[in-house]
Formats: sequence, structure tokens, C-alpha cells
Amino acid sequence: MHEFILSTHSHARSHPRQLVLFSLGLVSATLVYRGLIAVRGCWIFAEWLFGWGVYSHLSLFNLNHPYAALTAEAIAIAFWLAILAGMWFFQRWARFIFVVLLAVALLTSPFRGHRYSLSSPPSFVAPVGVLMLLLTGVILAMSFLPPVRDCFARKKA
Repeated sequence: MHEFILSTHSHARSHPRQLVLFSLGLVSATLVYRGLIAVRGCWIFAEWLFGWGVYSHLSLFNLNHPYAALTAEAIAIAFWLAILAGMWFFQRWARFIFVVLLAVALLTSPFRGHRYSLSSPPSFVAPVGVLMLLLTGVILAMSFLPPVRDCFARKKA
């Protein structure tokens, strides 16, 4: 009985380690980085498409010029998606613009007032929005840490 317990413990220790090595062996840091960029880009587009988050707020400009506001929002979304596409292909200019825009957003966030919307978004939007903020931080950190940083260094911008 004592041998069975020892053999079970040694087998239990080696089995999860093999499983972890196998499951992480196929996933590289660049694949995770690109996956996070894809998730972030899809969420930006979904927020705009369904009018959640920043795009649900009312302003005098939105009420007086709805088509101009829609066009401006579409241009902003295209700009963000272009930056994320540049980061997908490890372009240094995209990483620089991403950092600058995040710094501007961070510095201006205390000065933005409360905005009102006509309807509240679904209940999952706020937690997913917080998750997207965390993913943005992870994308930023990964773009300056090896091995993803090395992919940016190899590209000639």
C-alpha cells in the first residue's frame, strides 16, 4: 500500500508537468500577442457597431450632426484598427503611436466629464471593458518585452 501511494505521487507530479510542457510548446509569445491584438481589435469594432462604451455617449455634436459624428467615429475606428494591424506586423511606427495615444488617454482621463447615453449597454459590457483595459496593458507590456520586442527590432520601418 505504501508503494502504491509513492508511485501515485511520482506519477501525479510528472503527468501535469508533461501536460503543461505539451500544451505550452505549441503556443509562442508572438502568437499570444497577435491573439490579444485580434481580440482587442474585435472589441473596438463591436463597441462601435453596437454603440457601447465611448460610442454610446450623447453630445451636442452627435445630436446636431449625426452623419458627421458617425463618419468621425468610423475614421477613428479605422485609425485604431490600422494601428493594431501595424502592431500585428510588428511595425515600430504603430507601437510608437499606440504608446502615445495610450499616454494621452491616461493623462486626459481625470479631466473627462461624465457623459450620458440614451440607453444603457448590456450588463457584460462594463466587465469586458475592464478586461479590454487589462489586455491593452498586456499588449503594451509584451511589445516592449522579449521575444515580441525582438520582432519589432528586426523590422525595418
